Amino acid sequence: MQLNRRLILAVGSLLATTSGVVQAADWAVDSSVLFYAEKDSQHQDRVSLAEPVLSITKNNAPDDYLNVTLVYDTLTGASPNGAYASSRTQTFTSPSGGSGYTVAPGYTPLDPSFKDSRTALSLSWMTPFSRESRYLAGLNFSSESDYTSLSGNYSFLNDFNNKQTTLTMGLAYSYDAINPHGGFQTPLSSISNNQSQSQAQPVTTTSASGNGAEGGGGTSFSLFDGKIKTTFDAILGVSHVLNRYTLLSFNYGISEVDGYQTDPYKIVPIYDAGGFPVDYVNEKRPGSRLKQTLKADIVTAIGKDSLHLSYRYFWDDWGIQANTYDIKYHLRLGESFYAEPHYRYSHQTEANFYVLGLSSAQAVPSYASSDLRLANMVTMTAGGMFGWKVSSDTTFTLNLEKMQQSGNSSPSSAVGDQRKHDMFPTVTATMVTLGVRTLF
Repeated sequence: MQLNRRLILAVGSLLATTSGVVQAADWAVDSSVLFYAEKDSQHQDRVSLAEPVLSITKNNAPDDYLNVTLVYDTLTGASPNGAYASSRTQTFTSPSGGSGYTVAPGYTPLDPSFKDSRTALSLSWMTPFSRESRYLAGLNFSSESDYTSLSGNYSFLNDFNNKQTTLTMGLAYSYDAINPHGGFQTPLSSISNNQSQSQAQPVTTTSASGNGAEGGGGTSFSLFDGKIKTTFDAILGVSHVLNRYTLLSFNYGISEVDGYQTDPYKIVPIYDAGGFPVDYVNEKRPGSRLKQTLKADIVTAIGKDSLHLSYRYFWDDWGIQANTYDIKYHLRLGESFYAEPHYRYSHQTEANFYVLGLSSAQAVPSYASSDLRLANMVTMTAGGMFGWKVSSDTTFTLNLEKMQQSGNSSPSSAVGDQRKHDMFPTVTATMVTLGVRTLF
């Protein structure tokens, strides 16, 4: 299962300096562990995650460092399969090769077999070219039981106006292979065929070319068996010191994704005139996607404190648009403590092939997905970080956040029995992160 948390091009968050990395000490060791748990408004437990992270940085000089980061996470729980709540009992055959599961009337179907782990290794380094310029490069590898990713990035940063203005240009490329448990299912075919389909051998060679197809011939790696997805990212940014208190930055990013982008574990319900599901088919998404972002950040000092404001606009050729606002305040609490209250609000529109389901009376479209992550929704996150500087070399942090994701529970497209149920249960996630930074 793709976890959608790749270590990839991070230039968009770079400011005129790398203050989050460069320290007076030669070495910095950051370690943390994240605990994440979801529950929906129907009182169903969803995905839980535990993720330890270890990051080691060797600082040679300002703008000259080497960083290695290791991440390992485990996910368990239940994940929505794409179907909706019904007044009738629903029974599903697990696409991951399990024995199947039954969902009681009135509940959104969740696949209880959701389980995965991921190991990721990231290497990044920054080296100055001259007094005014430097480059940032990185290599990233992550592996899951059904997903493998390899990516690299390179960025060039150049200062102007006596280092008051910085121009950033960056590129990144990733090569991902998907090989789902139970094998690949035929898109938009009935899931009743899953059992026979899963007996076939998984696809082991596919095309990495950008032709928008979901398969084809191509080069195979032993670690990259499956269907291939490639991503090319580019970013252009500028940051400027407005005055001694304020830093402003703007970034434009573009991303082209080609290859297999269908979620092999998601289905689309087929419903009758009464709104009752009578069959389920495997979803299908386009094989190409063009994504673009505009982002603005401002950081300003307020006495010993600082205010961080961010706005991001996202749009793609799948019809999704999103506006995201982020605010964080760094509050000094004496010499040893600080707090960072944080709030984030995001609203996205739905993809042009997102459907609540497909009517049995209509023709099957070219693409269809009932994945709620592609629906019109609002995501709000609130919380904060608390830091304790135990000594000049050691700092402990505790980050507590609550995220709420909600959508249209009674869409106008709902028919018959669908109108009696919640078509988008609100999901609440609790996130707790414990961290420690040590300097040597």
